[in-house]
Amino acid sequence: MNIDALKMFVTIVQEGSISKAAQEMGYAQSNISTKVHNLELVLKTQLFYRTARGVTLTKAGELLYGQAIKIIKLNSETINKLQHPQSVVGSLKIGTLQTAASTFLPQILSNYHQSIPDVELSIQTGTTLVNTKRILDYQLDGAIIGGRIDEKNLISIPIMTEKLCLITAKNMPLDIEKDSLLVFPVGCAYRKALESWLDSKQTMIHHPIEFNYLNAIIASVSAGLGISVLPERVAQPYLDTNVIQKIDLPKDFSSLPVSFIYRQDYVINPAFTEFIKEIKRFFN
Repeated sequence: MNIDALKMFVTIVQEGSISKAAQEMGYAQSNISTKVHNLELVLKTQLFYRTARGVTLTKAGELLYGQAIKIIKLNSETINKLQHPQSVVGSLKIGTLQTAASTFLPQILSNYHQSIPDVELSIQTGTTLVNTKRILDYQLDGAIIGGRIDEKNLISIPIMTEKLCLITAKNMPLDIEKDSLLVFPVGCAYRKALESWLDSKQTMIHHPIEFNYLNAIIASVSAGLGISVLPERVAQPYLDTNVIQKIDLPKDFSSLPVSFIYRQDYVINPAFTEFIKEIKRFFN
């Protein structure tokens, strides 16, 4: 078993099927199938359950997946340290909320890149639920999330508390009984705050209108399509130009903790350590 076999195995897991992994890696599907068979023979255990829809991991496969991620990362870091002994190098995959990506994160990334230019950065936006799952599946090194999570396999570093507000179109009267809810997909902390507030008022939650993009929510609110809950710092530029108006939420629903999370078994390297330091410097 070599590092290439482990990379192939990880790719299959993350793509969800041997055919997609073969396409991603540029190999014939039969070639990948043979390599998987050989890997299972070497390890003397079955790694995948084959189904019509792809593959799923066996218990042994789940164990190997977590270890394979660590081995691949350690291999890459060792090569980097040997080739660049005086530099902090490597790569980081960071997940984030769209609201963070449009406010404070760009400055953190800029500061980090200026001080450590040899680290390759990859940024993925998503809801708290999506990014938490990506962390647990070893697809991200760390992520900025909103709200609290209860997951023993994760370490959470509090970084700030966001003030939330309800936003509506300018001069549009609020009617929570009829207004449409403009929200991110399920798993979004802001959506949860909005739904919790409505639930506290014993208001029936109408079918929400889901968006994948922050700008689309704000534009749709300003057009009178419905209402939404967002961090006040995100809404402020649009409030200043009178595009939308805000309504303060009750204290129990107007704040949201924001944290940086990563796996408890994550192999911390200098690039990751410096990124956490940069986050803390920004908020201190």
